[in-house]
Amino acid sequence: MRIMIVALSALLLVAGAAWWWRDGAGGPARPAVAAASTGAPAGPAFQGGSDFATFAARGARLESEPASWRGTEPDGALRVDDNGDLIVTEEVRRRFDYFLSALGEEDLNVLRARVAAHLDAALPPAAARQAWDLFERYTGYRAALRGLDSPDNDTAALRRSLEERRALRRRWFDAEAREAFFGFRDRYDSFALDRRAILEDPALSAEEKAARVSALEADLAPRLRAMVEATRRPVSVAAQVDRLREQGASEARVYQLRERELGAEAAERLADLDHRRAEWERRYDEYREQREGILHSGLAPEDRDAQVRALRARLFDEQEQRRVQALDRIR
Repeated sequence: MRIMIVALSALLLVAGAAWWWRDGAGGPARPAVAAASTGAPAGPAFQGGSDFATFAARGARLESEPASWRGTEPDGALRVDDNGDLIVTEEVRRRFDYFLSALGEEDLNVLRARVAAHLDAALPPAAARQAWDLFERYTGYRAALRGLDSPDNDTAALRRSLEERRALRRRWFDAEAREAFFGFRDRYDSFALDRRAILEDPALSAEEKAARVSALEADLAPRLRAMVEATRRPVSVAAQVDRLREQGASEARVYQLRERELGAEAAERLADLDHRRAEWERRYDEYREQREGILHSGLAPEDRDAQVRALRARLFDEQEQRRVQALDRIR
């Protein structure tokens, strides 16, 4: 159980970062200035050209939107300062990510046209072109990321990967855009790697590791510390639920704990997950019992295997059957 909780904690820490980036507020606002006037890195040439007016005109003629967008609103926000310049925050990147979420449903150049038309309609002319320049850099950066090797799952390799991404960002963005788009994420990644290095250090005792992690967290900025604490809460609640069930507490008591600590919506989702897990275990136990009977029936191997396959097909859907076969091999 302790191993499961530690693993869940690590997964939730990563998931918490994704949740924060989707729903959290942006960082300090900064006015955008055209790259040509600030000496911002030019970056490699953009594929397909960067004619904003041409792409905006194409986008204005597009009609039906991607199916995945139906019933949704664009994420993020676009704002300008008193001079009509784009204010660059993490919200701008989230708006770009919303459009790029349809990549695969539509070609990149079609999405570029949609973005150009959207910026042209939502922003004053100067800010629209500043946002377009940022979008072109962002898509170029994302394409360049695919050229990086996937790191192994050790701390040193992950740290090298982080430095490689930072180096790419320096090629594609100026310092202000890097901070607005990636600053919080970078600080979180650095914290997570530092924390992992402490926990993996064989020279440290459990008490020393806990003390160093506490000191590391104490140095975090308030927003980052709040996010780290939020990702821990589900792990703590899961441990409390295990203790309640070991003590024979009712599911109503479990629901009350989850509702108090995580909210009604999360409590409902977890209760539904518990129900589906229990139903799966019931069907799998039924399968195992019937499978044992088939295996000890004295049938010829080919007849026995055919009956087991038929049993799996009767009790489970196609995806579940693959899971059951894997469990059978393990057992």
